[in-house]
Amino acid sequence: MKENPEEEPTLLNGERETHLCLNCGFPNRNSDKVCMYCRASLVEDTGLISWARNTYLVLKWRWELKQKRQGLQSATRRSLLAVMGYSTAGILLAGGGFLLLRDALSENSFANGLISIVFLLYGVFVLKSLFTKK
Repeated sequence: MKENPEEEPTLLNGERETHLCLNCGFPNRNSDKVCMYCRASLVEDTGLISWARNTYLVLKWRWELKQKRQGLQSATRRSLLAVMGYSTAGILLAGGGFLLLRDALSENSFANGLISIVFLLYGVFVLKSLFTKK
């Protein structure tokens, strides 16, 4: 730990040098009169109307935060369903392409062979994209 508190980073000091915009949540300096991001007024008005507006904005922000948390919990389930769906589609395409290619080779059909190669390559591409990092 440092001996001299003046050398500490500003984040470790207990003073709050910023305040959040009630409209967008962007941190602004205490000397700012308007938000640097959304240009909303940061000057706090007194009265019933400004109190009601501030209360509405705080409740709206809390509701949006709650929605984001609920979305995060269902994201794993959604991604699992997406992986299962894509893997099923890839296996069906690759398997169908392989079976069509086998039939096309046995019948000496050039058109069916081209279509089966397209199915086979697309199925392999879908499966490869599932297991490679993006």
